[in-house]
Amino acid sequence: MLTFQNIYDEAVLQTQDSDASSLTLIKRAINQGMKKFGAILNREWRTSEKTFGIVAAQQYYQMPENSIRMKWVTITIGNIAYPLTEIADYETWQHLNMRTSTTSTVPEYYYVRGNDEFGIWPIPSATTANAGRLNYERRMRDMVEADYTTGTVTMTINSATVTGSGTTFTVAMVGRWLNVTTATGDGEWYKISAFTSTTVITLENTYSGATLASLAYTIGELPDIPEEFHESLVDYACYRYYRRRRDTVLARDMKSAFDESLAECMADYSSKTGSQYFRPIRLRQGYVHHHRDYKVV
Repeated sequence: MLTFQNIYDEAVLQTQDSDASSLTLIKRAINQGMKKFGAILNREWRTSEKTFGIVAAQQYYQMPENSIRMKWVTITIGNIAYPLTEIADYETWQHLNMRTSTTSTVPEYYYVRGNDEFGIWPIPSATTANAGRLNYERRMRDMVEADYTTGTVTMTINSATVTGSGTTFTVAMVGRWLNVTTATGDGEWYKISAFTSTTVITLENTYSGATLASLAYTIGELPDIPEEFHESLVDYACYRYYRRRRDTVLARDMKSAFDESLAECMADYSSKTGSQYFRPIRLRQGYVHHHRDYKVV
């Protein structure tokens, strides 16, 4: 695994240019390269889910701030989860909303309006907390932070709590990754899920190494792409740098290396699983057909 700091340092080392404008270009290019990988990943690499409440007489709801596009929406009424069918065009959506009876306890359709909100139809006739669940593709967040290594940490086997000594943890570290950098650690990267204090943070998964204190560590931002392609972001940053310098030979070489990695990534991660065998899908008992979709009964 390479952090944003590792990738940035290597790109600066290769270009041998510490000019402020060049450093800004390199940082921006690293993030652009990461998003190019994100664009070609064919599995559900960046799928997220979020619940929302439906409100009586309210048709439109805000999409998550990090959403690129919606995948599906369900509304749960009682113990039944109803999948909503997407309306893809504005004319059909308008036609639906011209009907005189436009409220119901069970919405059937949704329509994405613009890039920040979606509507449901019929309009809910009752307020239900956390009834909605939407699945969406999330936007890749730019990496900007340098690695943090101040102080030491205590790690406890099968615990998600990290206790620091001489640390100044911050809430902004939530979402970054922690790795115990000494030889006595387990070598894994753990995502930070919560901030408690300047000396206590919580991991998304429990630590699997031996219980040890006074450990050196790194907290950094990791590219949201498969780890074997992290170093390819150096190639893209150098390509953009040399293109600005009008060094066509080096720019071409760096771009070629990056494109080869993109093609390899697409080939390796075009499927959600590593299996090449697909079994026919049989519906479990308790599922029924509903508007070309299925609902739990």
